[in-house]
Amino acid sequence: MRKKFFLKLSLSGWLCTIFFHQGCHQPEAVKKDHFRHLAEIHKNGLVLYVDKVDSRQVIKSDNYDAFSSYKIGFVDSMPANKKMQQEQAVYFDYRMGNDWKAVIGSDSVAPVYFQPATGLNKMIKEAILVFELPAGKQPDALVYNDSFGDWQKQIIALNQNFK
Repeated sequence: MRKKFFLKLSLSGWLCTIFFHQGCHQPEAVKKDHFRHLAEIHKNGLVLYVDKVDSRQVIKSDNYDAFSSYKIGFVDSMPANKKMQQEQAVYFDYRMGNDWKAVIGSDSVAPVYFQPATGLNKMIKEAILVFELPAGKQPDALVYNDSFGDWQKQIIALNQNFK
């Protein structure tokens, strides 16, 4: 149901008309455009996401096909206390890269480059991981074996044929 209200005022010869328009009482669906990540995992108010990154933006090399780069992001909707924030900062800045492996066939490789990304939003922690690949190969999956928080072991399939 829509309602319209009109108010006419006369101020010293001037005529002013004001329209008030009230929309429906029922809420309308709002379309939100969500950025889709290569992979996204939700767990207890936390989000872990992975995006592919062009290796040319991260490293300088003569052979960019020998590398595969990923942006890793963690979103925590709950603010942590001061001590926990300090421990998280140390983990994300220095140790988190050690918890990731890329699975290529029956082998796994550790990242050759790890760079934490700084941002204005304290609830989002991001980093770039670069893996060196055997010639002509691409990673089938990324494995995150969390040594700090509650994520435990996460296997993120990158190749649709990987099961």
